[in-house]
Amino acid sequence: MAKRIARVGLAALAFQAVALAESPNPDMLGPEQWPTTVEATVKDILSSMPKDEKAKIKSTRKDDLIRYHHGWGTGIRNYYGLRRGNKDLIRAACGRPCDPDEASMKIIEAVWEKLQNVQPGR
Repeated sequence: MAKRIARVGLAALAFQAVALAESPNPDMLGPEQWPTTVEATVKDILSSMPKDEKAKIKSTRKDDLIRYHHGWGTGIRNYYGLRRGNKDLIRAACGRPCDPDEASMKIIEAVWEKLQNVQPGR
């Protein structure tokens, strides 16, 4: 689970060093495993994100989500194949073909929006 969080979770920078020490090429989903909707991607991300990370994202102002572009966003781009041909997810995120960087920010925003709607204690 820690390796998965390294690729996807908010703590990507800290965990990524552990993953890289274990393997020069962190595991990434193959094309047959790529989610093709933002909803499926958000569900997958939230399923492995620790509660404290969820709280941190939830308390971040939407305008400040850009701070996660390099660590967490990189993990999203790598893990979900945004730079390796997952055009369906890119199209789902942007509503049109767009740059993987833009698509990963849309996914980060979707995670944030989902967390804003979660009931306390969940």
